[in-house]
Amino acid sequence: MTAGARPPNHRYQLRVLTDRYLMIQLGDLGTVALLVGQAPLIGWLCTLVWGSIGEPTDSLYFVLCLASIWFGCINACREIVKERNILERERFFGLSLRSYVGSKMIVLAGLGLLQVFLLQTAVEWKIALEGPFLVQTMAMWGASICGAGLGLLVSAFARTQERAVGAIPLLLMPQILFSEFAIPEESFSDVVAFIEKFMPVRWAWRVFEEGASNDPSWGAAFLALLVLAGYACVLAVGVVAALVKRKEV
Repeated sequence: MTAGARPPNHRYQLRVLTDRYLMIQLGDLGTVALLVGQAPLIGWLCTLVWGSIGEPTDSLYFVLCLASIWFGCINACREIVKERNILERERFFGLSLRSYVGSKMIVLAGLGLLQVFLLQTAVEWKIALEGPFLVQTMAMWGASICGAGLGLLVSAFARTQERAVGAIPLLLMPQILFSEFAIPEESFSDVVAFIEKFMPVRWAWRVFEEGASNDPSWGAAFLALLVLAGYACVLAVGVVAALVKRKEV
């Protein structure tokens, strides 16, 4: 396509960019294997720790949700900054930022689903998690997609891949600090209670909590999944806005 020509529509660009990004990922199988291999390894480490008591605890569920966010963040944090020059050149020819970010989210969501499934399966091999397997998978997957959104947002602002990776702890630490596993919920200040509601790990863990309950509220679990989906959409919009802002600066 030449400069000045009418660019293809959003749906067409999304399909082409998704196919291209998927092929790029599959062309680097070593990196993909390293990313995917983290999941069963972390699952195995969880079985070593919680295997000593032989049953799941709230802390195990929290670790699984936090690991899911980690997967998403580390998968995504370099994906825009490493393509900065290509992105700027293609935008000159009419690249849709919505399609570009959407293609990243779709492929990263697929990678995240594989990771959380392997993590969950590795843990279930030794420790029976309480609650429906599929519902727990959806909670971890939602957390992973939110993590991918956070990673892409960092990547949109970062000037180098090293800085993007270095920012990941700043994304994960608040998930721990603003949670019931740092201090009891009854000790939350109004500020902490407010911020905690914006932590994806809170909502993913809430699904596990309901599933493990003797009298689960599936409405509350479904609401938590909707919140995770909403956060993922907001983060994707934020990534697009960040890329638009960078062009204007």
